[in-house]
Amino acid sequence: MRQKVLLGVLVVLVLIVAWVYLAPSGDDDAPVRAAGRASAGVDPDSGVAVAPARAGGAAAGVVPASDTAPGAAGAQTVQTVETLRLDALGRTPPSFRTGRDPWRFVEPPPPPPPAPHKPSAAELRAQQEAAEAARRLAEERARLAAIDAATPKPPPFTWNYLGNFGPAQQRIAVFTDGQKVWNARQGDTLENKFIVAQIGYESVDISFVGFPQVQPLRLAVKH
Repeated sequence: MRQKVLLGVLVVLVLIVAWVYLAPSGDDDAPVRAAGRASAGVDPDSGVAVAPARAGGAAAGVVPASDTAPGAAGAQTVQTVETLRLDALGRTPPSFRTGRDPWRFVEPPPPPPPAPHKPSAAELRAQQEAAEAARRLAEERARLAAIDAATPKPPPFTWNYLGNFGPAQQRIAVFTDGQKVWNARQGDTLENKFIVAQIGYESVDISFVGFPQVQPLRLAVKH
């Protein structure tokens, strides 16, 4: 049953193809019309009817196709030939300026800066008073620095305290400057510059000769 159906479909397709390729078209009479025009002496290019040549070989004349064949003027084709403008070939094409890309984010321009503040009379007065106070403070600091620089100062104590030994009432402190060692009891003077003011268990107080008003310097044991 299936083979019969396929065979029937194949036969229908063959008939359709034969009808498409073998059926007569409407252009079959074109050679006949071309032959009729040639026999009548119609020029196929210009649409002008030409009289048949005489027996002697000379043309009898040229007759417009509109006079020989009715309706030939409507069938005549008008051909227009455009003039080639050579100056247009050397013309520079106009430049194209691209605009903003709609798919690209653009930062907005920054806002204009605010107008500068104009201080009032009270603000100007306060600024002047603050500047005057700063000037006076700087002058006072300079004065005190000059006094301190002019005031005599005790020499710096650069020795190391190594500790002490002996009984509690007769302790002996030991000092060194890295090259020389000094042993001194409480109240002794070292190099006529330093006084061993007090000896403690792990520290010693050093006063300065000629500077009784200067606070004693306390030194811890240098390990």
